Amino acid sequence: MGLLLLKGLVAGLAAGTVATFGILTLLPASPQANALERAQAGLRQTTSGAGLGGLAGLLWGAAEQRRRRRNPWQGWRRFVVQRKHRESAEITSFELRPVDGGPLPRFLAGQFLTLELQIPGQAKPVLRTYSLSDYPGSDAPPDHYRISVKREPAPKGLDVPPGLASTYLHDQVEEGTNLNIRPPAGNFVLDSDSTEAIVLVSNGVGITPMLAMLKAALKLCPQRPIWFVHGCRNSDYHAFQSDVEALAGAHPSLHLHVAYSRPRPDDEGHYQSQGYVDGALLQQLIQGPAAYYLCGSPAFMDSLVMALQQAGIEPEAIRFERFSQAPRATPTTTATPVNSCEVQFCRSDRRVTWDGSNPEQSLLELAEANGVRPPSACRAGVCGTCTTRVRSGKVDYLADPTAVVPPGSALICIARPASDTLELDQ
Repeated sequence: MGLLLLKGLVAGLAAGTVATFGILTLLPASPQANALERAQAGLRQTTSGAGLGGLAGLLWGAAEQRRRRRNPWQGWRRFVVQRKHRESAEITSFELRPVDGGPLPRFLAGQFLTLELQIPGQAKPVLRTYSLSDYPGSDAPPDHYRISVKREPAPKGLDVPPGLASTYLHDQVEEGTNLNIRPPAGNFVLDSDSTEAIVLVSNGVGITPMLAMLKAALKLCPQRPIWFVHGCRNSDYHAFQSDVEALAGAHPSLHLHVAYSRPRPDDEGHYQSQGYVDGALLQQLIQGPAAYYLCGSPAFMDSLVMALQQAGIEPEAIRFERFSQAPRATPTTTATPVNSCEVQFCRSDRRVTWDGSNPEQSLLELAEANGVRPPSACRAGVCGTCTTRVRSGKVDYLADPTAVVPPGSALICIARPASDTLELDQ
């Protein structure tokens, strides 16, 4: 069974963004992801055989419609905010529908969207990734996507402004606003094929992908015991409270535990314990084998992973995807370092020299410094937005990629040259 080893989702720094990034080992993706890829490949083989004539044309049209429902679009697609809804004192949801009215591909619970934000005063578009916070209840493809974003305050003790993207979304993006969006992506997804209990653990805005996973688990594997454990300050900060309580009331297999760190007097009945979600609480609640999916602030994540491992939980059973910016690691590749490299950005028709005197400069940074603007978001090898085909030459990584890298491609946000010449499809 393919698993993502020690994957974790920390929805801390980036206001619900899936844009940070521990440097962890990636094993084969989930069975659902592989099954989806197989289904897409089979469909491509089927439609590619459509022949001539009116009947074949009709078959091609029908197959093409099915393909579009299953396969993501390429590049950016225009969406309109059809609904903006406040979920808590900090979190607001945005329901997004494609402007072209075309079908949307299905997604895996836990995946994210990449948004291009045209923020006034910024020299170039700001890219951010946000978890999909809902999951369709029917077998039909979704007709919209939903993201939920925390308003990120200014860091305590630092003279810096509040979160740029989250402030823009909360204050300036309204119903009717158009946004450019890339297809759903990400490998931190629910494994619905295993049989052990599912434990979804979050705090704060980390609840966003957990809610999608919860709805997917209830739909795809309702026979498995499911624990939904969430921590927040009090009911003012408790996003999706009524949604989760309604699900718990309708599904006997779902066990709900909410911890309030600072409950209000009128919060009685909406939480099960006072304090924080920690390893001791999980050991008290969960008995027997389980798959743990974790999402929350960096300190929350670090303490839970350590506590679970100390309790004897196997690493393969702990899945998370880190959002806080991790320092660049020492390259683990065995490629021979180069002193300089002639880099050709083919589509931009730009040839530049990468200078080995600055070995920490990524190919993305080199591109941006020379007027080339590849798509990017996390800048840490997690989201896969910057994936670029390597036409010739070799690359070396400044950190271990977390995103799956297709053969013949590179994540240029954490890559540097490993050959004297390099041609990139940018």
